[in-house]
Amino acid sequence: MMRIAVQDGLENVKQALRAEGYEVTRLVPGRLEGVGAAVVTGMSNNFMGIHDTDGNPFPVIDATGKTIEEVVRQVKERGLH
Repeated sequence: MMRIAVQDGLENVKQALRAEGYEVTRLVPGRLEGVGAAVVTGMSNNFMGIHDTDGNPFPVIDATGKTIEEVVRQVKERGLH
């Protein structure tokens, strides 16, 4: 299963991803080796220097305004399994 980095404060998202079988790690900028995707809130993605652009080696999912189920679905839709 894919390793997903999740921002602190999104504990329910971490739990839901673990329940789906994903390996979940804390999001620490500069320590993202081996990460297949990152889940952040929109408020912090610019602050942390993480953007969903072609320059990233992995997709970034913005959890702002989304339910836990929507975030998990986006992870799955991006083929991260």
